[in-house]
Amino acid sequence: MNIDRLSVCIETIFPYQVPYEEQIRTCASLGFKAYEFWYHDMQRNPKGGWIEKENAKDLDVVYRLNQELGLKLVTFTLNSPHADHGGNLVDDRGTDMMMKELDRLIPIAQKLGVLQLITFVGNERPDMTWAEQIKKVALSLRKMDKMLDGTGVQLTIEPLSHPKYKGCLLPTIKDAGELCREVGGKHIKILYDFFHIQIMTGNLLASLQEYIEYIGHIHISGIPGQHEPADGEINLPLVLKKLAEMGYMGYFGLEYYPLKEVIPSLKETIEYLADLAHF
Repeated sequence: MNIDRLSVCIETIFPYQVPYEEQIRTCASLGFKAYEFWYHDMQRNPKGGWIEKENAKDLDVVYRLNQELGLKLVTFTLNSPHADHGGNLVDDRGTDMMMKELDRLIPIAQKLGVLQLITFVGNERPDMTWAEQIKKVALSLRKMDKMLDGTGVQLTIEPLSHPKYKGCLLPTIKDAGELCREVGGKHIKILYDFFHIQIMTGNLLASLQEYIEYIGHIHISGIPGQHEPADGEINLPLVLKKLAEMGYMGYFGLEYYPLKEVIPSLKETIEYLADLAHF
């Protein structure tokens, strides 16, 4: 099986105690050609959550590993899901922070060959209507779209499901898709995470078809537990085959939390998806 379009999310697949350099090398040893992670400037707190740390992942080291191993870093995050790190697009201070962070990360992403930066717009504000907030977010995204002109980098917006991310401004694929339509940008896309979409609305094939032109990246996992893809309720080989027929040419991120040992889990996932000719 050609697994070049499978991207391993090292943040969820590996125990956090394993150094990221080892995680990346393990991906290469299993035959993967692509991987992704969340933060380059935060690390897991043994007590839970994340703590800020400059160069938590040394991007110069990441670059050298990619060159040595022939790997592609597909994507990493611009900010955090709760928008408590890296800014947000629902208030002026957070938006200014995100604009500066995007400006800083664009040349880094270009050097690393990163295709997309993942972004989260933030949580709803009680002092504004939902429509007012969407208008504000769309205005900022149009400015960010212009910043991305000629860079080869996209921004992918990820809708996040309730109740895991209660208060998120964009909890459904319809919310994210209609926002992209309003923005009308060339470089603003959607990160379509099967877990979040299935939890909120289901009906994956219909929403994939509806918003296929905006989908820049895919995350797959077993649903509802977000564990091994083969053990979930979704017939992923069928859905991914239909997705290919719709013309999707991007990567498929393996963002799941293994219940089995990492290497057997990844090998079983490859086997599960082995009949997908478009890989």
